[in-house]
Amino acid sequence: MGKQFIKIAAVYFALGALLNMIIGVSGDYSLSSVQSHIHLLGWTALGIIGLVYIALPALSVTALARAHFWLHNIGLPLLVLAIAGKTYGVPDIGILIIIGWVLLAAGVVLFMVNVWDKLR
Repeated sequence: MGKQFIKIAAVYFALGALLNMIIGVSGDYSLSSVQSHIHLLGWTALGIIGLVYIALPALSVTALARAHFWLHNIGLPLLVLAIAGKTYGVPDIGILIIIGWVLLAAGVVLFMVNVWDKLR
């Protein structure tokens, strides 16, 4: 799973950099929080998690690692799109922000449980 986490982290890095360029060129900083979430929760967090899984391969072959991957990579796009929607005044988008955060948090908890279980 380590390679998959690093590959998707690279995708988030590219998306965040592209959005950062668009923000800089346009001068419209209203999506800065979206860009920050993409970089921190996508590029940085998933990249580090990928390195943890490569350094400790016993962690990466678990159902918890696979579930974390999918929860994180469903929750994060949902979250950033919902934040963008809220920024631009889409009505009733708050529930999608909550769902995105819940999915992300669930994935992170699975990662923590995996680490604690395998590193006893």
